[in-house]
Amino acid sequence: MAANQASAPGYDPHKPEQLQTAQLRWEALTPTASDFDDVYFSRDAGPEESRFVFLDHNQLPARWQSCDYFVMGEIGFGTGLNLLVAIQDFLTQAPPQARLHWISTELYPVSPEDLQKAHQCWPALGEVAAWLQAVYPQAVSGFHRLQLHPRISLDLLLGDAESHLSHYQGRVDAWCLDGFAPSKNPGLWSDTLLQQIARLSRPGTTLATFTAAGFVRRGLEAVGFQVNKVPGFGKKREMLCAQFDSASLASTSAPPSAPPGKVAIIGAGLAGLATAEALKRRGIQVDIFEAGEIGQQGSGNRQGVLYIKLAVDSNPSNRLFLHGLNFSRLWLKRLDPEQVFWRPSGVLQLAHTAAEQARQARFFARQSLPETLVHPVSAEQATELAGTPIHTEGLFYPLAGWVRPSALAAELGKQFNVQTHQPVLQLDALDSGWQLHTPSGQHHYDQVILACASQAKDFGVTDWLPIKALGGQVTHLPVRQDQTLPRCVVCGKGYVSPAYEKNLCFGATYRLHDPDLSLKVSDHQHNLEALQSSLPQLLSQLDADLQQPPQGKVGQRCTSPDYLPLVGAAPDPKDPQQPLPGLWLNLAHGSRGLASIPLCSELLVSQLLNEPLPVDRELLKHLNPARFLLRKNKKPKA
Repeated sequence: MAANQASAPGYDPHKPEQLQTAQLRWEALTPTASDFDDVYFSRDAGPEESRFVFLDHNQLPARWQSCDYFVMGEIGFGTGLNLLVAIQDFLTQAPPQARLHWISTELYPVSPEDLQKAHQCWPALGEVAAWLQAVYPQAVSGFHRLQLHPRISLDLLLGDAESHLSHYQGRVDAWCLDGFAPSKNPGLWSDTLLQQIARLSRPGTTLATFTAAGFVRRGLEAVGFQVNKVPGFGKKREMLCAQFDSASLASTSAPPSAPPGKVAIIGAGLAGLATAEALKRRGIQVDIFEAGEIGQQGSGNRQGVLYIKLAVDSNPSNRLFLHGLNFSRLWLKRLDPEQVFWRPSGVLQLAHTAAEQARQARFFARQSLPETLVHPVSAEQATELAGTPIHTEGLFYPLAGWVRPSALAAELGKQFNVQTHQPVLQLDALDSGWQLHTPSGQHHYDQVILACASQAKDFGVTDWLPIKALGGQVTHLPVRQDQTLPRCVVCGKGYVSPAYEKNLCFGATYRLHDPDLSLKVSDHQHNLEALQSSLPQLLSQLDADLQQPPQGKVGQRCTSPDYLPLVGAAPDPKDPQQPLPGLWLNLAHGSRGLASIPLCSELLVSQLLNEPLPVDRELLKHLNPARFLLRKNKKPKA
C-alpha cells in the first residue's frame, strides 16, 4: 500500500520538483504512514498477501507462462513489495526470454533509508530488493524509467497518480490497486482516476484490489470493468477482482505490435549505438551502417561532459534533461560498473557573468529541487569541490560528470554488426520496408533508424529536416601530476574536464556555416581564453605554447531550431500527421547528447515496439520529428 492521494492545489505535473517523502511511524518492523494511519503491508504475511491478492487474482502465474512481454500497472508503489514479489515469481515462472514491465505511481515516496529498512523484513526477497535499491530515484516529481534486471523494467511515476496517468501512453495487461484504504485515502479511488485506468487498459485486462468497498466496485463497473467480489486474504472477508469488458469504448490503448522484422540503423555514433543497445536488451538484433569509423563527429571526443543546464522556468527541455541525466547515469553504471569510460565527478556551473549570476538566483527562487541534484555553492565551496582556485559562485550538480564518448562508442560497437566505411548512398521506400543502397550492394529492411546526425538530410525522404551541423574544437594540453588540476568538470565560458591520461581536455568553440574540420590556432586561443576566465590560476601552470600546432579534436554537433532532439517516426512531408511506415529518427542531440541520447533511444525503441513510453505525452509532442512541419502548416498564409 502507499500514501498516494490527490495532490495539493497548485500541483503542476509538468514541473519537476522535490516531493515530500512519506512520514513513517515504525511499529516493530512494520511501517505505518503517519498522515494516513494505515500500514504499508501486513505485519504477519506481507509477501503472501501480495501474492494472493495481486498475482493470483490476476491469474498471473498461468498468463506469464505463455507471454513474451507483460505490462503490470499499480496504483500505490509504497515500499515496492508487490513489484518484488512479482519479479521473483516472474523470473521463475515466465519463459526465459519474457520481459516484465511494471508501472507504478507514488505521491509520497519512501526515503531510501526507509525503503532499505522495510526490505529487511523479507530476507527471501533480498536479491530483488537490492536491484530496486540500486536504481531507486530521488524524490523528484515526473516519470522515471528504471531497469532493474535485463528482463525487468519499471516506470515509477512520482507525483499525483491521476495527473501522471492522464499523460501516460501505454497498454496495461493487469492492474494492482494498492492505495491506502478508501476510507483513509479517498483521492486514490476517484472516478477520474478509474477513468485513466480504463483508458490504459485493453480488452481482457484484469484488475485486483484488497478492498471490497461498494463505491470502488461501482466506479470500476462505470468505466467498463466486470467486477467480482471474492474471499479476501486471511482475516479480510472480501476483495475485488475484475476484467475489462471487450465491448467497452473507454480504452484508447493500442494492441501490441507485430515483431519488427529486420532492423537497420544508419550511423554508428552514440545515438545509433544506444538505440542498438536498447533493441538488444529486447532480444532484437540489428545491422548498423556507418560511413566512416565507429564514434566519429560529436561522438569522437576524448572526453565529453554529462551535464544539464536547467532553464529558470519549467519547460520541456528541463523535463527531458532532468530525466535524461538520471537515465544516462544508470545506463552508464549498468554498462560500465567499473567506470572505465565515465566518472560521476560532479559538474560546477559557474556564475561567470553578472547575467548568469542573476539567472541562477532566479532559478533557485522559482525551482524546488533536492540538493542531491543541484545546489548553489560559494566561491570557497566551489574551490573545495574543484580542488583548484575558483573566484566565483555557481551551481553544483553532484550526479553529473564526464564520459569518454569515443572509447565508449568503440566498446559498444563490439556488440553489434557494424559495417564501417559503408555509407548509405540512397534510401528507397518499398511496398514493404526500405531499400538501402551501399557500396557493397542493396539491402532490404523492415525498419530503418536514422541516427546519422545532419547526414540524415542527404536522403530524399528526409531532405526537409531543419537540422544543421555545428562544428567545434576542443583543446588537449599535456599536464603533470604535480599540477593542481580540477577534480570535477567546471563550466563557465567553456568547460574543462578532470585530466585523463595526462591530458587536460577543454573547450569548445562553435563554428556555424564552417564545414572545415581542421584544427585552428584561433580556436585553440579561444579555448585558452575561456579556460583563463574560469580557472585563471590553472592556466598559469600549463605550458601552452601557441607557436606549436594545437592538439585537440574537431567535430560537428547536430542541432535543431528549438535545441531539442528529433525522436520518433519520420513523418510524411506531404502529410505530417502520417508517419512513413518503418522509418525512424534519432537526431539533433547537440552538445548535451550524453544526457539525452540514452533516454531518447529508449523512447524510440519503445515507440517502435508499441511498448509503454518513458516520457509524458506533452514532452512527446516536443520531441516529435513532425513538429516543425506541423508548425509550418499552422502558420497563416500571407
